[in-house]
Amino acid sequence: MKNLFISTAFLLSGTISLSSHANDIDPELQLKLDETYDLYQTGLYRETLDNIKWLNKHAVAIDYNFYLVRLGAVLPLWNSLGEVYEPARKSFIHALNNAIQNTLDSPNNCNAFDDTRLMLDINDKYDEFISLLENKELSYPSVWKRCWDYNMSLTTVEHSSKPLIDAYLVDLSDHFKNTFVPVIDGLYDTCSGLGDYTPICQDDVKVYLNDVSMAFRNAAKDHYGLEEEGQIGGITLKLLLKWQNQSQ
Repeated sequence: MKNLFISTAFLLSGTISLSSHANDIDPELQLKLDETYDLYQTGLYRETLDNIKWLNKHAVAIDYNFYLVRLGAVLPLWNSLGEVYEPARKSFIHALNNAIQNTLDSPNNCNAFDDTRLMLDINDKYDEFISLLENKELSYPSVWKRCWDYNMSLTTVEHSSKPLIDAYLVDLSDHFKNTFVPVIDGLYDTCSGLGDYTPICQDDVKVYLNDVSMAFRNAAKDHYGLEEEGQIGGITLKLLLKWQNQSQ
């Protein structure tokens, strides 16, 4: 199954944004970001890397709204630049290694935690992040509690990590019902205000619900049995029927 972390963190679809921060950042930072993309597109890689390093080091301190933009735009651009420009690759790897070490040394450092999971994810190494969390959890129970969020619950379920599920979600069907269903139902309600895009938006949310539900059901089947899997399926069907009744 596709990893849902990035889409959940930033965009569910082209019509729903889960964060308005990208529209609210300091105008000077937006200009700097736009300039960085222009430099990258024109092949001025050294200048691109200089801008990336500056944004990575200074932008969030100037405007905290840039935090998600840094995760969703600056770090992926840095990684892409590294595919064509060796100094960028080396500096990205150095930043990743620092983030991993900071995460292990200071589990309450949620900035390092976010950097590690994002940077490993965009390199198709999310399994390494899950293993890192599991290994630390063995010696220090609930060590990741401060940095745990909706996205971590989702990716833990996607990777069917029983140690992390038991530690942070506890009961799969209850967690799906109490944490995920309200969020997804809220996204569906948001679609009603999008005019001509409403049907497209609603279809996207239904696909997202089914993807999340499938991840939960697979994890339930792997570790907790058919009854738990069936409960999650029933909760999913109930929400779909609710939406169907609303449209009539």
